[in-house]
Amino acid sequence: MESHVIIVGGGLAGLSAGCYARASGFRTTIVEHNIALGGVCTAWTRGPYTIDGCIHWLTGGAFHRIYEELGIVPRVPLRVMDRFVTYRDARDGLEVVISRDLDAVARALRELAPEDGDEIQRLMDGVERVLKLSPPIDRPVELSTMRDQLASLWEMRHELGTIARFREPIGKWSAEHLKSQRLRRLFTRMLPEEAPTLLLMMVLGYLKHGYLSRPEGGTARFRDALIDSYRQRGGEVVLHSTVEEVLVDGDRARGVRLTDGSILEGNLVVSTSSAPETVLRLLAGSYGAAEMRHRMEHWKMFQPVVLASYGVATPLSDVPSSLLIDHVRPLSVGGVQSEHLYMRVYNEDASFAPRGHTVLQTMLATDYEYWAKTCSSYNAEKDRVGALVLEHLDRYVPGVKAAVQVTDVATPLTFWKTARSWRGAYEGWIPNANALFGHVKKVLPGLAGFYMAGQWVEPGGGVPTALLSGRHVTQLICADEGRPFVSQAGALAAAGGGS
Repeated sequence: MESHVIIVGGGLAGLSAGCYARASGFRTTIVEHNIALGGVCTAWTRGPYTIDGCIHWLTGGAFHRIYEELGIVPRVPLRVMDRFVTYRDARDGLEVVISRDLDAVARALRELAPEDGDEIQRLMDGVERVLKLSPPIDRPVELSTMRDQLASLWEMRHELGTIARFREPIGKWSAEHLKSQRLRRLFTRMLPEEAPTLLLMMVLGYLKHGYLSRPEGGTARFRDALIDSYRQRGGEVVLHSTVEEVLVDGDRARGVRLTDGSILEGNLVVSTSSAPETVLRLLAGSYGAAEMRHRMEHWKMFQPVVLASYGVATPLSDVPSSLLIDHVRPLSVGGVQSEHLYMRVYNEDASFAPRGHTVLQTMLATDYEYWAKTCSSYNAEKDRVGALVLEHLDRYVPGVKAAVQVTDVATPLTFWKTARSWRGAYEGWIPNANALFGHVKKVLPGLAGFYMAGQWVEPGGGVPTALLSGRHVTQLICADEGRPFVSQAGALAAAGGGS
């Protein structure tokens, strides 16, 4: 019988798994809840403006090969980022630019907090060492031998001191090792304070080496290139259909049942849905439920956000493309109060707005329950939040309110409705000491022919890890099915594979 892989979810992980599975000779069918593929990697139009709902920065380096294998680059040019973010204190206008020039960054940090000069130097000295911790691309942990793991530990032996010191969450490390409150705030605003400090160092290292970029044309062009790759490889798609149940016979997955009652049969199933929904709903808690509940109790998910975006009739060419303004007048959005504004200004890419215009977007923490209970007042609350945020923005980017042509507000329910993001947590688990160094298995105990991929088995989530997850899950399938893994379209015939 032809090996048929049914993939639940047409986001990046599902599309990646589909591309690699097709290249390796499997028949594939992606079942997507939404009316279009892409999942949370999405963008949409509002009049002449494009609202980007996903990629703020893209990690390259070791991941660049994945983009090539999936046919995304060179089709989509990547523009190297010279600046990660500009931090500004609204109280006195103090500004710190986090750029590729780490020597300049270190000087700026020491000027900000001379009392923390020694710790700043330790942080910068560790950046190059931490880059050696880049995730393995070639094979998943499940296929690594004991010899592979011992070799990896041996290679990291000189970095153990750095790992031990900086594996703590950014919030805890900064509280214990930094004297300057201003420096603490800078770091805990840049990245989630629950994330390990190693993540901060990785970002700085990738930035220095030119491994952080933005795709020209934004999320839409990046997503569409991946969709084209999947379709060109002959992958099948079922859109606007929600999987209600994974069908199991004799402890082996054999297909899925959709909400309309129809059944899709296959001998392999990959779920890229959120881990809680996969384990507790699609499989009714029959496999791996205890471990999943434990993880839900002890690991923290990314906090839901509101994306408030504005198409404006001004280029805002003098505003940094990524701007973090701290100590702003407190702003409450959906039951959560913020004292900082993170803004993206799409003034480096002409594809987002008409000439002389741009899109300004801010991301604000919020509460899922608040939005879930708004019911009939949901649209009115979105309008209220859009106006409230704009009033705040106008204080710090004067004149923007008068230039607004379009307002768009996306809430946690937007992520749920379009991509089934569990409680609006668009990237799954926040990376922490356990999540970063632990491992979330892509299989469940006692269930054959079933696999999981995506941001919920890759703590920290994000575009590159979602794509890598699709590669790794396909490698596991190939190993279980006794097939050669093929990484690129066109290589299958040369490898002698096929179905």
